[in-house]
Amino acid sequence: MNIIMALTMQESGGRSLDIMQSSESIGLPPNSITDPERSIEVGIKHFKKVFKQAGGDVRLTLQAYNFGSGFIDYVKKNGGKYTKKLALDFSRLQAFKMGWKSYGDPSYVDHVMGYVNGSMDFYETFMKEALKHEGQPYAWGDSNPKTGFDYSSLVQWAFAKAGITLPRTAQEQHGVTKKISEKEATAGDLVFFGGTYEGKAITHVGIYVGNGRMFNSNDSGIEYSDLKFKYWRDHLVSLGRINN
Repeated sequence: MNIIMALTMQESGGRSLDIMQSSESIGLPPNSITDPERSIEVGIKHFKKVFKQAGGDVRLTLQAYNFGSGFIDYVKKNGGKYTKKLALDFSRLQAFKMGWKSYGDPSYVDHVMGYVNGSMDFYETFMKEALKHEGQPYAWGDSNPKTGFDYSSLVQWAFAKAGITLPRTAQEQHGVTKKISEKEATAGDLVFFGGTYEGKAITHVGIYVGNGRMFNSNDSGIEYSDLKFKYWRDHLVSLGRINN
């Protein structure tokens, strides 16, 4: 059950109707399933099928959940056991075949197992606090749950509820994180931006929630934002991880 919960967190952060992102496993476009219970039903059924195909290898099953069952055939032809190298090789091969810049997440197993090994409780604790304020207006320079938050004060306040003390500004928070790539990112990491207003190098921060989205306070209020949106792509500086 921990594996399924961790997989769900990696797929959607627990914040999507298609909570296990299982629509594609039954031939539907992404996010076609709009009932979380149906998503779990389909996702677990698919996971069991892949688990059987993978001969009970949990790591191979997880990576195949992300890549598709073709990865299992690839592994069987190349030693028969999951390795990170095979995941990287398969990702590059498929990207080349498809003419894409990338294919899947070759670090998917690491990301899921990170939740299994303890980060999920931490994430759920501070996101539970952050979500209490969803829909509230943005409040520049404020850090009071009764009157409002700006981007960095929301992050500081939510993390404090999970026992993590962060500095007040986005620039300072950027300075205390371990820099990671987008492919390495898991829910609970921080996303940093620059040039959203004149001033310091780092001018905005959000909480990464998985599936290419973040939770943040911006001019539209406290909300989820899609990192694929051009504005955020143009201003993205880096992602960072807090050592908890």
